[in-house]
Amino acid sequence: MDTFTKIFRLVLFAQIFIFISCEPKTRQVIVDNRFKELFYADSNGITGADGIFSIPLPNGSSVFLLGDCFLGKVMDGTRDIKTPMLRNVFNLIDSDQTHATAIVRGTLIDPLTLMEPPCESGDTTYRWYWPGHGFVRSDTLYIFALNLYTDRSVNIFISKPEGEKDEIDRMAEEMFSFRIKQVDLLSFKLPDFTHIETHRVEFDYQQNAIDFGNCVLVDSGYVYIYGTKNLTNFSELHVARTPLNSKIFYRNWEYFDGNSWRSDIKESAPIKVDLSISEQFSIFRYGDRYILLTMDRAGTDIFTFFSNSPYRNFDGKKLQYSTPETRYDSTGRLFTYNALAHPQYVDDGMLLVSYCVNSFNVRDVFENVENYRARFIRIPISCILPGES
Repeated sequence: MDTFTKIFRLVLFAQIFIFISCEPKTRQVIVDNRFKELFYADSNGITGADGIFSIPLPNGSSVFLLGDCFLGKVMDGTRDIKTPMLRNVFNLIDSDQTHATAIVRGTLIDPLTLMEPPCESGDTTYRWYWPGHGFVRSDTLYIFALNLYTDRSVNIFISKPEGEKDEIDRMAEEMFSFRIKQVDLLSFKLPDFTHIETHRVEFDYQQNAIDFGNCVLVDSGYVYIYGTKNLTNFSELHVARTPLNSKIFYRNWEYFDGNSWRSDIKESAPIKVDLSISEQFSIFRYGDRYILLTMDRAGTDIFTFFSNSPYRNFDGKKLQYSTPETRYDSTGRLFTYNALAHPQYVDDGMLLVSYCVNSFNVRDVFENVENYRARFIRIPISCILPGES
């Protein structure tokens, strides 16, 4: 090899090295522990919860809607087994993202579940709400909620004599012994979250078991209300809508039948999505496109889709993240579920996403608070939408 050839090859190698080194690096999903530390507290705040829907408020803050929840104090990473579990509360993140405030009935020392279903006189059935999603119009916050009731026929009993069961055993039985009665719509006055009224959403849930309200999108003068219909081994996505300027949001809905909008819920057709949708999921607008984010209902993976419409043609399926908790759990009891997007917290092109962590053994959430604390991650928008930087 002559000297010229050697020099040419060295120069070419150097140019290739510089070109590769200067190529922009692909952005990746990252864990956001800062937001997690803001969200949870070891005292005077939320120590553990699931749900984690969020709604931006007019003053720049955001309210997070939590399901089963703990307050109290955390000592050495554990919570006292006598800590009561509240069925729902709110967590308010201020506009500066520097402080979280738990919104409960009662006090932080002696808290009570925030939203409770109305009961008829003489009704002794235990009923509670799992909050869905919601929206704001003017100075009013609207929240959809699944109205649940205890039903021992669907219970998974703890195999101990009744006299040997402790508080945690009874809590575990109660958690899994329920049915859904209906979907309700609650309203609250802002900024102090004073309850205004509660109404049943006027469709027959027992005949049309679609969990409407588990995602809400306000867009182009409409409130789009999404829900899942749970079939054997698969969960479908359905959508209804009502005008944003409506005087009553809990009735007179239209349902998408695959081509047009119908007034009869029996005409509702599923939006075709190549995945079994999680019970909780997110659909939101980003620019001129709409993003669907959901976990695989029976798995640990978070997927995204996108569309030019809020109610059809969600394509571009992409696996964004596989939750690691179950892979590294030696007990085999932890599970993850219900990933949700929080698009008001897009920072430097990175979308804030939460997902829940829980255990099949209720004791685990007392012995280690991390077993019942949602995780927060950031997904680059460029990994969801082609052409976005």
